[in-house]
Amino acid sequence: MQTTLRKIGNSRGVLIPAAFLASCRIEDQVDMQLKDGQIVITPLARPVREGWFAAASAGADLTRELAEAQVWDAATVTDDSEWVW
Repeated sequence: MQTTLRKIGNSRGVLIPAAFLASCRIEDQVDMQLKDGQIVITPLARPVREGWFAAASAGADLTRELAEAQVWDAATVTDDSEWVW
């Protein structure tokens, strides 16, 4: 793919298409090196378990909310033929 360099302050930058980023699993940080006159960009992997506690807490809250919703749905009376007023 041919592209052009864009001026960014005193430097130059290249826009990387979203499909390329997704395919390479590049998120926020990369490692950039110069090897044999070529620029090599490598994605940096997140440390194992980074953010796992927050994700687990959010999942527990969602599970609790779903359970409560199911209880309310089960308690909803749709047949009132047995009710005496």
